[in-house]
Amino acid sequence: MGTTVLFKPTVIQRKALALLKSGAKHILLFGGSRSGKTTVLVMAIIFRALRYAGSRHLICRYRAKDARSSVLRETLLPWLDNTVGKSGYRYHVHESVVTLFNGSEIWIGGLGDREQADKILGHEYNTIYFNEISQLSYVAVTTAYSRLAMRIQGCRNLFYYDCNPGSPLHWAYKIFVLKRTFLSGEPLEKAELYTSMLLNPEDNRENLPEDYISDILDVLPEKQKARFRDGLWVKAEGVIYDRFDESMIVKAADLPEQFDRYAAGQDFGLNITFVKIGWVGDVIYVLGDYGAFNMTTQSFNDELSARGLLDCPDEMGMPVYCDPAGGERIQEIRGGTKANNSVESGIDFINAKIERGQFFVCEKCTGVLSEIWDYCRDEAGQIVKLNDHFLDALRYAIFSDVQQGVVFQ
Repeated sequence: MGTTVLFKPTVIQRKALALLKSGAKHILLFGGSRSGKTTVLVMAIIFRALRYAGSRHLICRYRAKDARSSVLRETLLPWLDNTVGKSGYRYHVHESVVTLFNGSEIWIGGLGDREQADKILGHEYNTIYFNEISQLSYVAVTTAYSRLAMRIQGCRNLFYYDCNPGSPLHWAYKIFVLKRTFLSGEPLEKAELYTSMLLNPEDNRENLPEDYISDILDVLPEKQKARFRDGLWVKAEGVIYDRFDESMIVKAADLPEQFDRYAAGQDFGLNITFVKIGWVGDVIYVLGDYGAFNMTTQSFNDELSARGLLDCPDEMGMPVYCDPAGGERIQEIRGGTKANNSVESGIDFINAKIERGQFFVCEKCTGVLSEIWDYCRDEAGQIVKLNDHFLDALRYAIFSDVQQGVVFQ
């Protein structure tokens, strides 16, 4: 099975490996670019797979192709070559799974595609590693939680996470740094089960090209430098709603008692989302939101009803402006009608409301709040289509209601 090559971690990587041996069940490594986070967690999975024969482990990302290129080919397979040798494992391309000589399996997949998600979530695992969680929604991650259920004698089941930090409104920051639940903001019930560690490129300097930090990271724009060199939780570069700030987050008790009218937006897909708004004059209040992962439209609509999100005063109706691509699914949503999907015009309108102080978000709208500071454009000026499901629903609700021009009856 080849010659075993020992992993020689840096000082900071040794600390990270020690962290993996703690009593925590949820372990996050976050920090700058090429700081060794992925290597540490992949090596931990290899070790667990070798130690516990017949165990099963999952490495997942938003897109399966990114998981295969950045984790499988760049990290997992090279380290397997150096530890068990090419004869000690087999990579099954079509299933995207590595089987080891002892019967253990390491699956690679994506949570952003229904077929892929169904495939990988059809198994139980001893380890689930969420790679680059800044791209994953909270509902997608928590949906996968139930699959950490495989029983192997002596093997303690664990969740691993890593990321280049996103905004301080991201669910991971609230859970791992603030030690608060994402949905309610209350202190974590078992905070000791959640632990994290900062790893930065400087800590991994000996394994990087000589000029990587000085000539690449040090010359990045300030926000990118803060994120990719220093591992700080900051607004992304190119944020679309960059003038939104925490003064616009309103406590539920401070919301107006009455609204002139209500509207809602509905986005379809593997991540299905709903956002409810209320108007007082020209001022918009985002009142509630809800999202689910891999749920049928009818079940989702039933859940909205059960949560009271479709309710409004008797004399009012509430239009639910749906993703026009939803087709027949729109008919399954109470009050469902096609949304105006003018993306740039909708964004401009919301930005104008933000700039005029006419836009507020209830603190309970964790979906909208988790996305609003990471909703951004790339260097070509194109909207980055990651973690934008609540923001799409928000835009449908606001801009479609304005274009409609009348109260829904």
